[in-house]
Amino acid sequence: PYSPHYSAKLDHKEINLSKINLPETENSLIIEGAGGILVPLNDQDLMIDLIKKLNVEVILVSKNYLGSINHTLLTVEALKSRGIAIKGIIFNGPKTPSSEEIIANFTQLTILGNVPELEVLNQQQIKNAGDFINL
Repeated sequence: PYSPHYSAKLDHKEINLSKINLPETENSLIIEGAGGILVPLNDQDLMIDLIKKLNVEVILVSKNYLGSINHTLLTVEALKSRGIAIKGIIFNGPKTPSSEEIIANFTQLTILGNVPELEVLNQQQIKNAGDFINL
């Protein structure tokens, strides 16, 4: 339940961006971040620095909660300010049209889908959740 920098410290490890590279693959590759784009990886680097280094396109996941509009808009601004490409947004959890519409309006990003909150987590439920995404 800690940020990457603190988790690494607890394990007596150091996260070094120069040692992180994309694997060679002919398959699609999904890289999941941890804790948001401004979470620290070490004393110098944030998650957004790793995204920039790897030169990958971002799919932003936004869950509805009090403050999510602000957090989502700030995340988009930070990504854009670093010149990081954003493929679109996936909304996660119960549909909240008023929030989703305002985020879409202000970001002008493609809405890739809405994945409902899963009460049961198993292979079939995950497969079904993928049906809500339009890549």
